[in-house]
Amino acid sequence: MDRRRMTWETLRAAAGKHRYAAAAALLGVLLLLLPAGTRRETAAAAPESRPTVQGEIEAALAAFDGAGRLRLVLTVEPGTERWAGAVVVCEGGGSAAVRLELTQAVAALTGLPSDRIAVVKGRP
Repeated sequence: MDRRRMTWETLRAAAGKHRYAAAAALLGVLLLLLPAGTRRETAAAAPESRPTVQGEIEAALAAFDGAGRLRLVLTVEPGTERWAGAVVVCEGGGSAAVRLELTQAVAALTGLPSDRIAVVKGRP
């Protein structure tokens, strides 16, 4: 019985010393167990007025330095109201810096991951 008491007291002392670390570890485990929605599920819902939104995004992208004239095409997943992908055809698409900036902007505005966004050089 004395050995059990000593073990329990040792555990309580250790828990007292490291209670913040234990609380942080417990919080981390709880957060991992929570169901997580993907970025596409939460941010990429295609609005009902898709042509209006597409035009607004296109106008914003055209204002980027080096982009030149451009055309944006957004597609929607069949049977859903989520963006499926985006293509930006622009005069400045030959520049890696312009492609990166436009890809980041489209991702931020639509919730699409960068692998679903193509920025190419061309005549819009």
